[in-house]
Amino acid sequence: MFHNIPVTPLVWVFGGLSLLVFIKYILRLPARVEAYLKHLWVYFLIITAAELTGFKVSVWILAAVCFVALREYLSLVDLRFQDRWGVWGAYFAIPFMAYFIQIGWYGMFIVSIPIYIFLIIPFLVALGGTKTEGTVFSVGAIDFGLFLFVYCAGHIGYLILYSTWSTVLLVLNVTVSDSIAFLMSTTGKGPWNGKIIKYLIAVPFTAGLSVLLITLTGIPWHHSIIIGTIIPAIVAIGRYAMTYIEADLGIAEDYDHLRRGKLINSSSSLLFTAPVIFHYIRYFLT
Repeated sequence: MFHNIPVTPLVWVFGGLSLLVFIKYILRLPARVEAYLKHLWVYFLIITAAELTGFKVSVWILAAVCFVALREYLSLVDLRFQDRWGVWGAYFAIPFMAYFIQIGWYGMFIVSIPIYIFLIIPFLVALGGTKTEGTVFSVGAIDFGLFLFVYCAGHIGYLILYSTWSTVLLVLNVTVSDSIAFLMSTTGKGPWNGKIIKYLIAVPFTAGLSVLLITLTGIPWHHSIIIGTIIPAIVAIGRYAMTYIEADLGIAEDYDHLRRGKLINSSSSLLFTAPVIFHYIRYFLT
């Protein structure tokens, strides 16, 4: 279904985004926009690296991003000192997952974290000390971080292995959904400004973009429309859920002065969407 695509279009996209990242140092952009622009540049770096230098390089860049995101998340969670073994176990899961993606071992990738690592983490947490109070919270907090910032992010890497331009389609559609919702939020209150509706407004734009990229993605038009339609819905669900999680972590308050948590906020839409789109493409198009 997918075919080799010339490198030039992707290089132009990455070059244009790099220019925007440079311009942001001249312009005074909102903190959320600056953080989102950096996160977007990193993911296009990963995709472009897959085209220019090979998949092995890009998957380890992604692994580094997973480590930074997981570390940022765990730094905001109130864990106990005795949970350190569980934390180290979570970090060590990242290179194993990256290796399974690199060699294309789908069966092991898909079960490595939600089965094996999720079973090992409680043992490591229990191994770290004798205090039992707070164990359930610690295990749940570590497992959630692993699931979202490592496992879900890993689906981006596996999607790149299938098709770089399908990954570009995913990232661009998520960006369009987030951007339109952000613009709606800045226009004031209105019926279009609900927590879910402001993301669904992007459906005509994301569906249209998906169709425009057919020649590059190789995805049939009807599947392109479906993908472009469901992405804003998943982004809306993810953003709605993460609003509560981020507020609990202290990310939502006084965002402009936060030193930690910006990567979590910037990447949550993509991480919620990536597994769904990956499995859709894998089931219907490969």
